[in-house]
Amino acid sequence: MLQLYLLEFYITVVGLSPALAGIALALAVLWDAVSDPIMGSICDHTQSRFGRFLPYMAGGGVLFVFGFVALFQPPVGMDASAAFFYLLGNYLIVNTAMTLIGVPHMAMAAAITRNPQEHTSLFGWRLIFGTFGLFAGILAPLAYMSTLGPPAPGQEMLGTSRSGGAILLTVVFALFLFGTLAAMFPLQSRRLEAPPTMPNFQRKSGSASIRSFWKESRSLFTNRWFVPLFLAFLFVAAARAMNATLALPYYKVSLALEESVVQTQILSVFTLFIVLSVAIWQWLARRYGKKWPAFGGMLVLGLLTSVSYPLFPAGQVLGPIVVAVIGGVAVGAIILFESLVAEIARLGSASTGDNREGLAFGYWRMGQKIMRSLGLALTGLLLWWIGYEEGLTQQSEQTARRLAWVFGPGVGSLFIAAALVFSRMPAVPKD
Repeated sequence: MLQLYLLEFYITVVGLSPALAGIALALAVLWDAVSDPIMGSICDHTQSRFGRFLPYMAGGGVLFVFGFVALFQPPVGMDASAAFFYLLGNYLIVNTAMTLIGVPHMAMAAAITRNPQEHTSLFGWRLIFGTFGLFAGILAPLAYMSTLGPPAPGQEMLGTSRSGGAILLTVVFALFLFGTLAAMFPLQSRRLEAPPTMPNFQRKSGSASIRSFWKESRSLFTNRWFVPLFLAFLFVAAARAMNATLALPYYKVSLALEESVVQTQILSVFTLFIVLSVAIWQWLARRYGKKWPAFGGMLVLGLLTSVSYPLFPAGQVLGPIVVAVIGGVAVGAIILFESLVAEIARLGSASTGDNREGLAFGYWRMGQKIMRSLGLALTGLLLWWIGYEEGLTQQSEQTARRLAWVFGPGVGSLFIAAALVFSRMPAVPKD
């Protein structure tokens, strides 16, 4: 919901200029990005009766609830300066909360098994349930207006649906996160030992320090497997940020489609095929390894995005649905990228005897956030450059055409660049 609706909400409902809104989002993500590797290092060195990960996830959950609701409930009548700082402040809170949840969550998957195929499976399930969350975020505004929301015209309905959808999602988020933690905390408090074939989930590491942090970071960024994988992911992260932010404006402005049609017939199909693709990518990884299937997925996604979106005629949904099917399958290749990070972290832990999962995924998420922030800033500036005007639900025909080219080749070229960089990564050795 943040990626799809937040920029549009502050431009159209609050009345913030696209450039200022993009800069506010970018600053919040950039400020938060530096906390990810620090959070990862803290996890690696944490010793507690509840394990290395769960306490931080619980604290982040509480912080997220307050920040997320506030983000979509801005005070009425703010001027541009107040709206900018309100967006910036609350988005800082939300992103910090997601660091406390996301880094431990990803590192946990790498810590509980040595098996590369199990890594793929774990990140496959993570993508499946994350996609269910994406689906909920897409439909939350529509669900609120169809069940609880009062009838409202145009721009007022847009604001009401986003605010109400945020409240619905917050309730669902709290139930799932704290239900999960309630089930897992008792297991961690028993300090269960891992089998000999897997790393100790509770393995102790030396105390955290600035010196150890820089030493471990230097080791990670001289790793010949991690560096090309990380650089490729930077392009993927920028492309995904721009794609998610521009999707709704593209479908509504360039293709003149109703928001309900976009949500139920295009974006829902896209999320469904992300879920269905997980089994395909797991099978390809077992049969051909992870590198070349992942390369193919990113290359197909880049070429498909570049070629198709500028060519679709306004008012038709068949072409976008077909692309949603193919694109959803291609996006599923991201689980191979993430499981490769787990394998590389596993190699580092095996060679040093210390925890490395948190730091690897901390830098992974830092790169994602930095490129997302740059993608958001670039998106806002591009919208301003092509003439996209704040506060308007109808844009000019020239703006609509330009938007299609930004959403197509502009985003697709980043996926293609990611595939080409990733092709330079050596094969990860087996145990």
